[in-house]
Amino acid sequence: MKKITTLFALAFIVVGSTFAQQAISGAIFASNPARFNGRTVTVKNVQLNMTNVTSTTGTVAPGGAGVQAGPAGPAHGAPGPNGAGTAVVRCNPPKGFQKLDVDFIEEPDYQGCFFMKEVMFNQLKKETGMQDKVDVQLTFRGDAKVGYMVTFYRLGK
Repeated sequence: MKKITTLFALAFIVVGSTFAQQAISGAIFASNPARFNGRTVTVKNVQLNMTNVTSTTGTVAPGGAGVQAGPAGPAHGAPGPNGAGTAVVRCNPPKGFQKLDVDFIEEPDYQGCFFMKEVMFNQLKKETGMQDKVDVQLTFRGDAKVGYMVTFYRLGK
């Protein structure tokens, strides 16, 4: 009986880890990011906008993607002041990390806080030659309120 129970437990672990590694669509993630809090997620159909990133200061340029540092605003998708549809997202990456401008192709209105280690970002710049828009798959983990740390990227769709 113990062997059967162990076999079933192992089977559930293997099946669970297999599904966890599949890339989901950016629209699925953007529709309810809080559903993925604390879980490692791989998202496809996203682009990195390299023109809005300033590599010296580690911030998104003022015209980029609506993500701004500052006081926390309404939650994702909540109306802003006076019923405006834009939410201000607080995004302050830790020291040694680079903020990213991530565009969700299927959900262009979604704004989240994404960041990666500066070493990884420098490698990304070398691989892409700082093209304007780069199609990527991103693997990250985090929280909708704090931000998402990118742990892996794969160029292309």
